[in-house]
Amino acid sequence: MIKVKVKLKDKPAFTVPLPYLLLRTGGWIVSSRPFWKLINSKVVKEHLDENEKSWIPGSIDRRDIKELLKTIRQYKGLKIVEVKDKDGTEVVVKL
Repeated sequence: MIKVKVKLKDKPAFTVPLPYLLLRTGGWIVSSRPFWKLINSKVVKEHLDENEKSWIPGSIDRRDIKELLKTIRQYKGLKIVEVKDKDGTEVVVKL
């Protein structure tokens, strides 16, 4: 599970857990052709010229995403991101 902890200066800290099942499902959706067709029909076509084609990435593979999530499980407790701002805001992303 990936945990995102946000601590603001004047407010209590809160943690957002991201279970691997949710990440795997999100990866499955992002790697699907219908998702990119929807993105192209709603978002990209508004910004493309008439003679340009829509864009569908071919490099996102479901097996690669599954293998990535399988690999990061081995590094439980590793801090990926630790940011502290001048105004006292802190963000920590931990596996």
